[in-house]
Amino acid sequence: MKLHVILFCLLTATVARAGTVEVERDPKTNWQVYTLTQAKTTAKVIPEAGCNLFSFCVEDVEYLRVPDELSRVPGVGFGTPILYPTPNRVRGAQFSFQGRRFRFPPNSAGNFIHGLVHSVPWRVTGSSVNDEQATLNAELVFDAKMKGFDKFPLRHRIGLSITVASGSVRWVYSVDNSEGTTPVPFGFALHPYFLYQGDRAKTFLTVPATHWMKSEKRLPLGELVPLGQTPFDLRKPISFGQLKLDDVFFGMQPDKPVVVEFRDMKRRLVLESDEAFTHLVVYTPNQPFFCVENQTCSTDAHNLASAGKNREAHLQICPPGQVRKGWVRFVVETN
Repeated sequence: MKLHVILFCLLTATVARAGTVEVERDPKTNWQVYTLTQAKTTAKVIPEAGCNLFSFCVEDVEYLRVPDELSRVPGVGFGTPILYPTPNRVRGAQFSFQGRRFRFPPNSAGNFIHGLVHSVPWRVTGSSVNDEQATLNAELVFDAKMKGFDKFPLRHRIGLSITVASGSVRWVYSVDNSEGTTPVPFGFALHPYFLYQGDRAKTFLTVPATHWMKSEKRLPLGELVPLGQTPFDLRKPISFGQLKLDDVFFGMQPDKPVVVEFRDMKRRLVLESDEAFTHLVVYTPNQPFFCVENQTCSTDAHNLASAGKNREAHLQICPPGQVRKGWVRFVVETN
């Protein structure tokens, strides 16, 4: 009898630890909503709405701006929109690459903003769970069937793996040009809308970058200014109450993550990434949310690269027959 009780307890503990991936269909939009859960951490994703991870809860605390209607998930106002292949703004809504011009519909003061993939449907390619995590895999194929392909008509595919573990969520992207015939110039970024947890003035930001990018009308000019020469040296914690930014930072390193401290709530949000993510955008509007955006390149990277500013731009290029990958992870820590 005692042996049976021990085995039952071990089995129950294993089941309790195992991650889950659940799917339900929203009756209003008809979209499938995927819920990934591990322990007391839950994330919700709608692949058909730009593969936006629009909710991230740890111990019943929501960290993202969630819309009141799921129909508002596509776009760049809620959750964690994906910015690709042009993170943030493109000057004049166009750029040239290897003698070829790419034009986009102006949607921000004559510029083009936030890329092509945040509102189009992605295809789920699989999911998996184990005792430590839950994972959802999806992809978007750039071909004639995709809305917006005519603006960036380079045949390739972008894959996304989203993994929820206890207290964290991780994105792994892959730009697959293995069947392509021309290079794919791109940038990848996440645009999370984080909620303040407690008082804004008691929320502190640390960005261990090396430089700030001088800009005009929120478009970088290609000049890197050492952080010590700016009024917002974020290498040491600064209160969000003192910050009014919509700016690009340069020189991010994998061993030095971004840290957001919710001091009055005794919580920390750590943003980790690999070496591909050299840039970061910080946006602090007068709203109950803020954005800290890990980017593999600068805003307007394609035009900066065309102007010879390759280091400043850090434009990613995936040659024919190759694949480029990178990752970002959000980690919640409590005191």
